[in-house]
Amino acid sequence: MGLSPRIPARRGTSHLVSQEPSAPPSPAPEDGEDPQWARWLSLLIGAIALIALVATLYSVGVSTIWSQLRIIGWWFVPIVLLEVGSAFADAAVIHGFLGVGGRRSGFFNVLKAQVTGRAINLVTPMASVGEATKVSMLAHHTPSRRAVAAVVRFNLSYIGLNLATVVIGAPICALVLPVPGWLERMLWIGSAVAVVVVVGVSLLLRAGLLGTLMRALRGLRILGAERAKSLRQRLADIDRSLRGDRGLRSWTPGLWALVSKVLGWAIIWIVMDANGQPPSVGVMATLASAGTLVSIASNVAPMGIGINEAGIAALMAALGEDPSLGVTTVLARRVIQLVYAAVGLTLLATTEVVPQKKQRRSKGKPARR
Repeated sequence: MGLSPRIPARRGTSHLVSQEPSAPPSPAPEDGEDPQWARWLSLLIGAIALIALVATLYSVGVSTIWSQLRIIGWWFVPIVLLEVGSAFADAAVIHGFLGVGGRRSGFFNVLKAQVTGRAINLVTPMASVGEATKVSMLAHHTPSRRAVAAVVRFNLSYIGLNLATVVIGAPICALVLPVPGWLERMLWIGSAVAVVVVVGVSLLLRAGLLGTLMRALRGLRILGAERAKSLRQRLADIDRSLRGDRGLRSWTPGLWALVSKVLGWAIIWIVMDANGQPPSVGVMATLASAGTLVSIASNVAPMGIGINEAGIAALMAALGEDPSLGVTTVLARRVIQLVYAAVGLTLLATTEVVPQKKQRRSKGKPARR
């Protein structure tokens, strides 16, 4: 009655009719559970950073740290608040670059990764080891390629901001401030080099930063042809993320880096004021431009020990200020960074070591009947 008759399946074809639907494809490895390599990498780098922190504390001296904290006094409270604000702004950069949708770290997980990574950068040479820690901690909740792209874009944002500070600020300082000839030449040369670097990085991003690096390694015969091709294919997604789908608008989260930078300058002003010599606008402008060049050069040593003191003292002398003020400022800033590093490494221990021990104990317990 309006229904089509049921047609029996032919012999030999019943398995086609009753065939069960195929299982859904398993997720890609990067979308799976928390990768163990990420936790072990964080622990390894954390151990190296702890050794570096102890060595730095020994190098600076406990008496120096204590005397600087006494000089800063109650100013230490607003400095800590500014450091917290700077950490939140940095985390906002990475969180924004992670994008939306899919597996994605929450803001406070990103904040932990940023604080821990920066703590490691502060006490290790080249100030870059902590970036791997950030990626490994983000990889607990985010696909590793997505984490790599976000951290790389975070660093590119800071590179662009630092170079823009030099490009804009250095010529103004050279033209307006009464600086000696050698400092004026350094400002103009630094500005020219910064322009070249900005243009070069922009072209590399368009061409594919990581893909270009793989081709260069292949050209130097460091990588074989098949290996280089395989890596280029695996890194293609990261290169697309670095370029962004919306042009300059895709770099909007990087504006939070400017907020963090301004808070950092406020900390320097407070440290100098706490030492009884509040800096003028000219001094702050020079520290923001020429001081950036000194800071970049000082990354070869943990916390820039030795290089920062000499560079900032020379800048102070060039501006007619007391050179000891530059040394005192650097030492006071370093004390604050040591406190930050201690907090960050403690956070790493509670985030990575404690869960690892709990996981081992849970695996060792026999299942209840």
